[in-house]
Parts: sequence; C-alpha cells; structure tokens
Amino acid sequence: MWSSDDAAAPRMYFIPFPTPGHALPMSDLARLFASRGADATLVLTHANAARLGGPVARAAASGLRIRVHALPLPAEAAGLRGGHESADDLPTREDAGPFAVAVDLLAPLFADLLRRHPADAVVFDGVLPWAATAAPELGIPRYAFTGTGCFALSVQRSLLLHAPQERVASPTEPFLVPGLPDAVRLTRSRLAEATLPGADSREFLNRMFDIERATAGWVVNSFAGLEERYMEHYEKDTGKPVYAVGPVCLVNSDGDDVLERGRGGETGAAEEAARVLGWLDTKPARSVVYVCFGSLTRFPREQVAELGMGLAHSGANFVWVIGDKNAPPLPDVDAAAGGRGLVVRGWAPQVAVLRHAAVGAFVTHCGWGAVTEAAAAGVPVVTWPVFAEQFYNESLVVGITGTGVGAGAERGYVWGGEEQGGVVVGREKVAERVRAAMSDVGLRRRAGEMGERARRAVEVGGSSYEAVGALLDDVRRRRRHGG
Repeated sequence: MWSSDDAAAPRMYFIPFPTPGHALPMSDLARLFASRGADATLVLTHANAARLGGPVARAAASGLRIRVHALPLPAEAAGLRGGHESADDLPTREDAGPFAVAVDLLAPLFADLLRRHPADAVVFDGVLPWAATAAPELGIPRYAFTGTGCFALSVQRSLLLHAPQERVASPTEPFLVPGLPDAVRLTRSRLAEATLPGADSREFLNRMFDIERATAGWVVNSFAGLEERYMEHYEKDTGKPVYAVGPVCLVNSDGDDVLERGRGGETGAAEEAARVLGWLDTKPARSVVYVCFGSLTRFPREQVAELGMGLAHSGANFVWVIGDKNAPPLPDVDAAAGGRGLVVRGWAPQVAVLRHAAVGAFVTHCGWGAVTEAAAAGVPVVTWPVFAEQFYNESLVVGITGTGVGAGAERGYVWGGEEQGGVVVGREKVAERVRAAMSDVGLRRRAGEMGERARRAVEVGGSSYEAVGALLDDVRRRRRHGG
C-alpha cells in the first residue's frame, strides 16, 4: 500500500461511521491532511466509497498521497438484508439495530487491515470505540474525530457528570449547565437522549471515559473564531489536546469536488446539482432561504405540511431539500408558493448552494456539519434542532455567536419515532422566523464576519492551518519515539 519512497510521510488512516454526516467531513479531513503531506487512507464501506470516491481520486491524480480502502459491511451476519451500507439508506428505522451490529462487525476487518498495512496514526470516529483499540499490540496512536464541536462536547460532558437535568420538576423547566465559560440554560425537552433521566447514562459515561483514555487528542471540525473558549475548556477538562482544523468543507474547491460532494458516484447527481444552481442563478442576491434537515431527519407528514406552508407564506424564495426521496407531492405548497420555491427530494449540493450569492439564510437541524458549512459560507441560520446534540449547537449559534435565530422548536423528535411526534413548529412561526432572518441586517453582518474568520483560519498561518501542522508534528514525534 505504501512504498519506501513515502516513508517520510506520516501514514494515517481515517475511519468514519458510515453515514453522510460523519463520512463527508472525514473525507474532507483525509484530503486536508494529504494536502499537508500525510499519506492518507480513507476507510469506507463499499457504498460510501462509491459516493465519496470522486474527490479522493481527483486528489490522488493531482499528486497527493491519498486513497480509499473499502471494507465490506458484514450485513448478513448482523441480520441486515438488502445491501444497505449507510445509515441514511436504511429502508426502516427497525433496521438501525442490525445496522449498528454490522458496523461493530467491521472491527476485526479493520484490525486485520492495520496488521497487514500498519500506519503511524489512526483518526477514528468517536462513535466507533473499537477503532480506538483495534490491533493494540501495534501501539499506533489514535486521534478521536469528535463529529461535533467543543461547545456541544463540553455541554454533554457536564450533563453526564453533574446531571442538573435530574433536579428540575418538569421537562420545560430551565436549568443551568454547570462549569461552562458561559451561562448556558437548557430544558429536559431539549436534551440528547443519552442525558435524559432514566437513560443508561453510566454506559455513556464509561464509553466517554474509555475514548478519553484511548485518544492522543481530539480532532475537531471547528475553528478558533467560532468557539475558542470551548476548545480551551474541553482541552483542560479532558487533559488531551484539541486540534481544531476546520471548517473542513473549505478543502473543497468550487469545481467538481463541491458539486459532487456526497453523491459523486450516483446517477443524476451532476444533473441535479446543475438544476438547483441554475435555479439559484435566476434569483436576486440574498433572496433565497435554503432549507435542509440533513440525511437522517424524517418529519411526520403534518410537520412537513406546516413547514411547506410556512415557507410559502414567508414571501421568500426557497430551496427545500426533503431527505425522503419517496415523500409525497405537495400541491398545496406549490400553489401557495407561486413559483418561488424549488423542492428537491433526496440530495442537493449543500456547500455549493450555501456559497451561492442568491442564498440569504439557511433553515437547518443544527447538525454540526451544517453549522460549520453555514459558518464557512457566512450565511445566517434559522435553527430547528431535531435530536442528538443539535439543541446544544443551537445554543452556541443563537446564544453565543449570534449568527442564528431560533425557529421555535422547544422539543425534538425521537429518532425512528418521528411519526408520533406531531407538529413542533407551526406554519405561522416558520414564516415569521424566515422573514426575521432574511431582514435582520445585524444577523447578516455577524454571519458574514464569521465567514471571514473561517476563511482566515484555514489560510497559511491561520489557527486551523497551524492545528493541522501541530497534529502532524505530534504524529512524527510519536513515530520517532515509538508511539
């Protein structure tokens, strides 16, 4: 896999959890480190290799030391039928359990890969604890890619350690999250499931401590201009260095890499990107609100209808990405929008859309990838968290950086049980919040300034540029001293 001529280049594996929200930034990360002299191998399932292989192949053709190594997902051994190799491709949420088992069965395959082709470092997804311990006899240092920012990590750690959520009387009573640099208040209705009373928090605590012990440092898709105090806080709290190297989406140029990002190997992806961007080309600057809730969100039908009518009544042009390719038509929304809306089913070239001059705001679920992509583009956000740590990200964007406004979601959905969740935000609130975001000059200014900070961070001498160099120096130092 590597020649003796490449011996000076740090040999690094990058292995994500197989779903777009994790695999996309890890792919960007691998190309980022390859561009700085690392010999990078991105470890993916076959399906994700087909989706993400294009930019990697172009990077390799340009002379970078980078490749994809595809592992077969042991689906049948886990009782998973149908050849599904990515979490967003599962036909039903009942398949999530077997899928998780299949992902865990990748552990011996990854260990075998490390033994056959040892590396100088592994950057592993924080939700794959087995990647931190595979082939331990090799003494390869491991670096945890967190998947979210240091603010959310700090909140989650405080909730697990101090449990203030267990001392309030109702799901809507606010409580202070202790020990943070800012006064952050949440409610139980806005917490990740792992921190809710009755959850097996001890299991999550043990997993958290296991990863903290195993990792040589935290690799974070973030930058100093977004959450520097929380980087310092998390570093101090865990005793492990934080390497904030983002926004990693900025490794994508404005060519094929950004147009194909996430769907390069799929039929029709290029045509869909051209359709969306062509539509945006016909709209005035900052007149379009872009709406996307990530690859895993599936709203109940009544919430889809409320969202659509809210967008139509907002008066703004909109591009609305509905993750479910099989979602039914929305004739009422189309009629009410009067040609001001473009509905996309399945996928859109999100980074390219956010960079487009016509886009003036982004309605988002506050997944961390979306938060950093909006920050990199300098686009204000309307925050609508759905599950996991997304409410924590909302607190950062709305309460601390001031680059977003809340849509009004006071509770989330249970992943897999969305149909029972009903309507969280009604059409009137959707329309009002979109209008507010599109017309707020101060919000736009702050978001634009955040975009400038993001771009400076990744330039030569910027904080993220220096963090990449510092991690590579740490890998080289450990190689010289035997781990």
